[in-house]
Amino acid sequence: MRKNGLLLAVSMIALAACATAGYRQVLPGVNSLGLLQITAGDGWNLASSYATPGAWPDSQTWTKDGLLLDRLVIIPAINDGEPIFKSRDKAAALPPFRANMLPNELEELTESTIVKLFGEGNAAVSTENLRPWAFAEHRGVLFDVRAAVTESPDYRGMVGAVIFDKKLYMIMFLAATPHYYDKHKADAEALIKSAAIRVPATASSGS
Repeated sequence: MRKNGLLLAVSMIALAACATAGYRQVLPGVNSLGLLQITAGDGWNLASSYATPGAWPDSQTWTKDGLLLDRLVIIPAINDGEPIFKSRDKAAALPPFRANMLPNELEELTESTIVKLFGEGNAAVSTENLRPWAFAEHRGVLFDVRAAVTESPDYRGMVGAVIFDKKLYMIMFLAATPHYYDKHKADAEALIKSAAIRVPATASSGS
């Protein structure tokens, strides 16, 4: 069925088929998730953890028009050796993050992760336009994502990633193209570029 194809296409965080939980409005302005600080514009809504069972407990998933159409996943502090998302199927284990990864390896990690979550053979995923970006004083990267998924609209998005203290901080935006990607691209890009690592004064004074 078409509906099932759409559900599979956007299952980056494995939506539960029976999830009917609502959303909570994200307040515009500065939002903090651990050390990761971002500035949100209007119109973002926080999805319930029940609707995003594949996300780590400290992660958040935001959307403007619903998870089937657009999502922005904020992932703070992935430890060395852990995958970007929780792996519930040992037979389809997600690739792990490594603290010594180079920028192109972060791209490859993202591609492999999305392919695994969509299901092997169900998606062709590619990344492009890798470029450096400073998340405040910490050097990171930005890159773009494309995903063509079986029985589904195509998806496009953008990823910002930075490694700090051997942990990966990532913000991933993905939306159905062309309409929803074009509609939310500017807001998502501004949010990703606003990201910064906020180190407590007590920690920075000892470095």
